[in-house]
Amino acid sequence: MNWEAISAIGQIVGALAVVISLIYLTREVRSNARATRHASMRSMSDALIRWVQQLSQHPQLRDLYYRGIHDFESLEGADVVGFSALMLALFRNYEDMYYQQLEGVDIHVWRGLEVSFRDINGYPGVQAWWRSRSHWFNEEFAKHINQLQQTAKPPTLYREANPDQ
Repeated sequence: MNWEAISAIGQIVGALAVVISLIYLTREVRSNARATRHASMRSMSDALIRWVQQLSQHPQLRDLYYRGIHDFESLEGADVVGFSALMLALFRNYEDMYYQQLEGVDIHVWRGLEVSFRDINGYPGVQAWWRSRSHWFNEEFAKHINQLQQTAKPPTLYREANPDQ
């Protein structure tokens, strides 16, 4: 029996086992990263759903939101605080999703969010609020919102009359 040959075969088998282990670990890490991204996106989506549920369950919030998106400048006192809190929560949720998108979230999910957020940013009250509070956000995200507002069409999210029709 040639011990050198047996040793060489053992080293080859050991090297193959290491390569197979590395391939397996790489696949597991990728799968885990993908699952973590999906869970993170689900969490942010749930936060956005809770925000919408708040509006739907509280008539006074709906009224404040509706008045604010149309004319932020007309709000006074506690209404400014309330509307700002609503917008801050909405924009922070969107900001989280924006950064997730940069990390590789599903582009189909992102496109739907971006279109709806562009529609919301078409309202003059939202734009006025943003001008007064954009400094609260990261510069990169602020540039993104500014771009959305520049490309936003006249608001029709809540059945406003479309001037083109």
